[in-house]
Parts: sequence; C-alpha cells; structure tokens
Amino acid sequence: MPTPASDPLPPADRLAGRTVVVTGAARGVGRAIAQECARQGARLVLCDLLEELGRQTAAAIARSGAEVRFAPVDLADPASIMAFAASVAQTEGSIHGLVNNAAIATAVGGAAFEDIDLGLWDRVMAVNVRGTWLMTRAMSPLFAPEGHGRIVNLASDTALWGPPRLLAYVTSKGAVISMTRSLARELGPRGIGVTAVAPGLMRNEATE
Repeated sequence: MPTPASDPLPPADRLAGRTVVVTGAARGVGRAIAQECARQGARLVLCDLLEELGRQTAAAIARSGAEVRFAPVDLADPASIMAFAASVAQTEGSIHGLVNNAAIATAVGGAAFEDIDLGLWDRVMAVNVRGTWLMTRAMSPLFAPEGHGRIVNLASDTALWGPPRLLAYVTSKGAVISMTRSLARELGPRGIGVTAVAPGLMRNEATE
C-alpha cells in the first residue's frame, strides 16, 4: 500500500462550485484547511475571533484566485454565531460544507485537575463544545437542498489517550467526538455527513 505521503493530492477542482465555511481560520490548522479547500476550488467563508489576522488570511488566500470572505465571530457568544449565520444566508444563500475548527487550545494546560481555574474551564467548554454545537445548529439549515453536505469537527488525539494536566481541553475534545457520533445519526437522513478528525501534535502557533 502507498504511504500517505505518496498518495496523490485531490484534484484541484474537487470542490468547484461549493461553498465551505471554516471556523478558526485565521491561523494554524484552520488556515491550512482553508488554503486546501481554496486549492480544490471552493468558495470560502472564513471566521475567527482574531479579526485582523483573519482578514490577512482571507486576503492572502484571495490572492491565489479563490473567492473568499471573512467575518469576525466569537464562538462563546451565541448572538455572534447567529449574526454570522444570518450574514452567510444573505450573501451565500446555501453552503455545502462546514469545518468546525475553532477552539481554545493555547495556554490551557499545565495545571493539575484540582487547580484548574473555573473561568478557564467554562471558557474552554463554551468555545470548544457549545460553540461547535451552536455553529452546527446555525449552519445546518443553510445546507444546499440538493443534499450531500459535509460537516467536519476538529477533535484531538488527546481525547483518545488522556494526557495529564490538560483536563479542560481533553474533556472538550472528547465531547466533540461524542457530539459528532450523535449529530451523524441526526443529520445523516438529511444528506449531511458528520465526521470528526482527531489530529496528533502539530507544530503551529498553539503548540509553540
């Protein structure tokens, strides 16, 4: 069998004519996902709490010839998510894909479980878990009626092996995996596939 490194890249027009929403797209994994979707021909709607960096990312991807729009969104704020969904409905009409990538992953580790700050715990859950649910809830009505849309939730391999001194993050990503299983059963009959991806350690802004 070929190794993953030798597998051919997906065709450049694989996502042509499709609109994909990517959360947490300003940097890191989200930016890489957005770049790859653009390479495959998708029309992109990007969002992130980091507004200046998000606009820079959108501009850089647009220079490659992709059609891309950016909006600042705070996943901890339900009103912000709903406003974003209304904007997408107005400008795009419908979507074909949603990548729930946004999460709090920086400066969330190091404390033993009994020393975790309550405010930090609540913020991680509000963004990583509730935000993923709320974004999915807001976007699911916008999927194209012709069906076969896709939602991809970014989990983490930490939820599979449970590293110490990272309990809030690990718990949130375990919840994302469980949420994905349930959503897949609810949205599958509507023609919307839901998948979780659990990457291992990568060198990016969060891990550095």
